[in-house]
Amino acid sequence: MSGGGAIKTDPRGCIFPLLYSLGSFGLACASLWELKPSDRITVQRGALLISLGFVYFVALTEFLNKLILRTTVGLSFVKKYRLRISDVLDITNKIVSAVQATFSCVAGFIVCRWSCPLNFLQASHFLSESYAWFAASYFFYDIWSMYKVYAAEASNRIMTTLGLAATNNGAARNGKPSTGAADALDQKPSEVQALSDIPSISNGTLSILSAGKMGIPSFVRYMISHKLMVFHHLFIGSYGLVVIAYLRGGLGDCVFSFMYMMELSTPFVSFRGILSTMGLKDSKMYVINGLVMLFTFFWCRVFLMPYVCYYYSQVVNLPFFEAIWRLPRGCKISILALFLPQLYWFRLMLRGAIKVFFKNKKSAGNNAVANGAATNGTGLKPSQSKDSEIRSLM
Repeated sequence: MSGGGAIKTDPRGCIFPLLYSLGSFGLACASLWELKPSDRITVQRGALLISLGFVYFVALTEFLNKLILRTTVGLSFVKKYRLRISDVLDITNKIVSAVQATFSCVAGFIVCRWSCPLNFLQASHFLSESYAWFAASYFFYDIWSMYKVYAAEASNRIMTTLGLAATNNGAARNGKPSTGAADALDQKPSEVQALSDIPSISNGTLSILSAGKMGIPSFVRYMISHKLMVFHHLFIGSYGLVVIAYLRGGLGDCVFSFMYMMELSTPFVSFRGILSTMGLKDSKMYVINGLVMLFTFFWCRVFLMPYVCYYYSQVVNLPFFEAIWRLPRGCKISILALFLPQLYWFRLMLRGAIKVFFKNKKSAGNNAVANGAATNGTGLKPSQSKDSEIRSLM
């Protein structure tokens, strides 16, 4: 490494977060071990599950951050893709989101295989309620996690405005303000400590009510400025839990299993954002992942809801529209509230995919010239925009 110094790596720092993450997940599974499929989840067991869920998701995030920022392999990854601290936090946030979505799909598949063949409306499996408790913690945790990403990006913008961004040979990396871990690899540890740049309450960069260090917006200010995202997370984490655990009265497990499996597209949405952050929007992997994302989103979020309604109409032996019309008003409102946003997001994805394909066709003959002009002979890639407008609402 250049700059006459190197950041001290500490792979052992990853061990405890990993143990906390695995241990909390193991305890959550053990708490369900003796239950029969049709058993209900008590409030006491649910409180244990949501507590273990908080430990799991927080510890998993901490493990991923330390894996990237405190190990040789992780720091090499940071240097290769010229990542800032905000980029690292964004990547770990998306990985955790993909993990939660995977758990949701697995839970939904198990419940579907058990409940749907037995009785569409009456059969129940304890996993539908238990995962609702465990996953509720994720939606609350994720608000804080995304606030940390927001604070890190705000810090980048503020330091750039103040002219405090570190540079390498007088130039910012990839057009990004060089305040993160990538520059720490090329400077002495006394000059830049990558881990100290991670926003936290202890170092004064995060604050609940008032602005933090350098004027970084507070958590309350962040929630006010991101009302739709915050409402979505609070709605799913609170009202969704109440509906699944209590208001439905143990009915409709088969329906909720399909709702869990709607998360199948989320890992691909997250991976799309990660590839964008890494500056790989022009890669074949980005295009392939985009196509898979488009297909899974259509299949699991656009097609699935009408299919579930059709399934229900067959069970009650009524024509499709009559079966839907006879549903309670609350059910019809919930279906529309869940289905209409999926159509909107799919429209955005479809338009984006069309733009990518037409852009690739038009720019195929000009890539070499464009790349040469963008790098200005330095071999650095242009900065990449973030892909959070869709993922933050899923």
